[in-house]
Amino acid sequence: MKEGIPMRHFFLLLGLIALAELLLMVTVDPMMEAYGYPVWIRAMADAGLLALICFPFVLNLQLRPMQMAYHDPLTGLPNRQLFNDRLAHALVVAKREQSSFAVVFLDLDNFKPINDRFGHRVGDVVLKLAAVRIESGVRESDTVARLGGDEFALLLADAESTADAERVIRKISEALSRPFEVRGHTLELGVSAGVAFYPADGVNGMELVDAADDAMYRNKGLKKSLDVPAIQESRLLPNGADSIQL
Repeated sequence: MKEGIPMRHFFLLLGLIALAELLLMVTVDPMMEAYGYPVWIRAMADAGLLALICFPFVLNLQLRPMQMAYHDPLTGLPNRQLFNDRLAHALVVAKREQSSFAVVFLDLDNFKPINDRFGHRVGDVVLKLAAVRIESGVRESDTVARLGGDEFALLLADAESTADAERVIRKISEALSRPFEVRGHTLELGVSAGVAFYPADGVNGMELVDAADDAMYRNKGLKKSLDVPAIQESRLLPNGADSIQL
């Protein structure tokens, strides 16, 4: 059962089939027999109803591996692969419509000390809560992805200027600046951000990702402490990528 339905799901399916068959035996079958339907019609009705009952469960089992392949198992956010797919689609749309969009990389400041001190169980909860707060700062048309560890990426579909991206990042920064209450601990995070715009900072996915990533790490290195509040002035770095100081 390594490549098919997991063993526990297989037995759940058997149990569902047995329960459905029992319900049919005590409800539908007696009614159809009372109306004089022949056995073969009753058998076909049983099979059809059984398939109807089990279909959503089987479909869920088939779709779950696809969901897991494109989403981060911890936060439920799109993973790097799905982010890259959506970035490729955004490039096609932007080229066709001659529009712009932004790629934002986020790195959670102070997460590693929290994870090292309190362990992965606390760290995982912090990441889940951070993901929710980050999602709250974007529109439904935008994409929030977890790339791994404490790094996240945003795809802002209609951002055409630094000010557009700054508004989103400011909202996310303010959300993440609120303390996290996890297992009796009050924990604080910061965030560093790097922004790249199509087409100013790159004309393909790799160029945009590299520009945003580089800007984020330059911004992180410019910080003197984790106490730098909110967003300071955005400034254009030599290669065109915007490094927004948080």
